Amino acid sequence: MKRILKVFMILLAMLSILPIVSTLAAAFMDLTQLNDGGLLLIPKRFSLDQFYQIVFFKSQFFEYFTNSIKVVGVIIFGQVFLGVISAYAFAKMKFPGKDLLFLAYILVILLPFQVTMVQNYLIFDEIRQLTGFEILNTHWALIFPGVFHSFGVFLLRQFIVGIPNEIIEAARIDGAGDFKIFFRIVLPTVKPAVYALIILTFIDYWNIVEQATAFIKDAELQPLSVFLESIYHGDFGVFYAGALLYIVPAVIIIYKGEKYLSEGLSLGEMK
Repeated sequence: MKRILKVFMILLAMLSILPIVSTLAAAFMDLTQLNDGGLLLIPKRFSLDQFYQIVFFKSQFFEYFTNSIKVVGVIIFGQVFLGVISAYAFAKMKFPGKDLLFLAYILVILLPFQVTMVQNYLIFDEIRQLTGFEILNTHWALIFPGVFHSFGVFLLRQFIVGIPNEIIEAARIDGAGDFKIFFRIVLPTVKPAVYALIILTFIDYWNIVEQATAFIKDAELQPLSVFLESIYHGDFGVFYAGALLYIVPAVIIIYKGEKYLSEGLSLGEMK
């Protein structure tokens, strides 16, 4: 039975990586091979023409790449900064309505983007009317919902809860305030969870599509994920090379952070 299960898991893993292998192979094929159709996992003739086309004739690819880096970078910083502070408050501080407010945070996680899209649009438009600050059709329309998403608070709070109260109380007896406890005890302890949050947030917002198409009209402001969809239909020849360059950052961050991801999601215990 174990051997059958092992074979099944191997086959399932092979099916999971098949799209990546296919994309890798197609990125080094010329247009003639791509037009032949079918699933080719090994190019008959290796070609760098697609990458040449991107560098010299599709240089806007790197502009969209920069858009994605900027949006995702700000969202990660905001989620970590606000998430750690809010999670510490929910886990170790006492204030009225704490449990009810945290329940609201959890409910927000369960809501898909399609449910909150109209409300976000109306809020952004109301802010523009009241303050003149334009959010729609800017990167802020992607950044604000991402920064204030409650998943980071939920993940980090579950980790901070595992810190024994005795350690914090001992620090208070020694004269440490919340500020010192936060930076000397909480932050070093939650590093694995912070790394896990960074990785998960990167993957989530690196692949952003619906939010970008709903809130941003100008093509030059779109992230790379939206641009790839457009060149798939408009310039099939360079799509796979662009797709390969697109997945490289995700593969690197997962490969480098696999240990932190598994450790952070385990919500470990204090030794």
